[in-house]
Amino acid sequence: MKLPWLLLLPLLFVAYCLLVARRTERKLSVLRAQLAAYRRGDYQAQLKIIEGFRINGSEPPYYLFFRGTAYFQLGRLDKAEQAIRRSASMETNPALRVFCRDELGRVLMEQGRWDEAAACFRDYIVAFPNRGGGHRAMAELLLRRGEENKAALDAARLAVAADRAGAVPRGKLAKDVHDLNLSESLAFLAWALARNQADPGEVESALNEAFALCGESTKPVLAGLHFCAGQAYTALGNSAESSCHFQCAIDIDPIGNYGRLSRLAEPALNPTA
Repeated sequence: MKLPWLLLLPLLFVAYCLLVARRTERKLSVLRAQLAAYRRGDYQAQLKIIEGFRINGSEPPYYLFFRGTAYFQLGRLDKAEQAIRRSASMETNPALRVFCRDELGRVLMEQGRWDEAAACFRDYIVAFPNRGGGHRAMAELLLRRGEENKAALDAARLAVAADRAGAVPRGKLAKDVHDLNLSESLAFLAWALARNQADPGEVESALNEAFALCGESTKPVLAGLHFCAGQAYTALGNSAESSCHFQCAIDIDPIGNYGRLSRLAEPALNPTA
């Protein structure tokens, strides 16, 4: 069964989608619905829909993986970690275990467990050195930790180079996932450039390309781009532009990870701060 709509999603999800898509039509229907909820930023609905993967109380690894990603977006990090670790322990496909490690790294990063998160991202880079995702995650970690600006820039450049070097798939939908990945890498590159005192024009060029590639249909990714832009303009000393982008991230994905991070980055936008 050909499923081109799956390619609308980032690579990590595509791998799990393809795994699940080999199963029953019922599971495929659940897959479509929960991924649509994820893309529109409705993570509570995603959690409810995911229950359709269970049969007679079973908890297959892909159920646990998607459950972990929803918990992650909702900020329920302990539950996210537990679900993703269980998914990895049950997964028999080595490549998919690496994807679980990558997602676990993101959870650990939000918990401030920097060294553990970095180890996860290094595992991904070793397994898939020619893909941008691991380099991009490492760049984010270094930028978020606030250290090693040059190393963060190097990682971000590797991510962009890897995403550009990958062959653009044929067909519009296949191209969309390529563009989403490249857009994220460019956004982190823009942030890293700004932190390394690059020319503002170079920073803005990377951001403009990132937003053009991303589009508006996948809210978690778009919110992430605005978060990066807010951080980049903060580094450039442009507080007005920075606040604008942080507010956009909050508006686009208010309960998601980058919406929360944007509130923390710009306390004036957080009524509870």
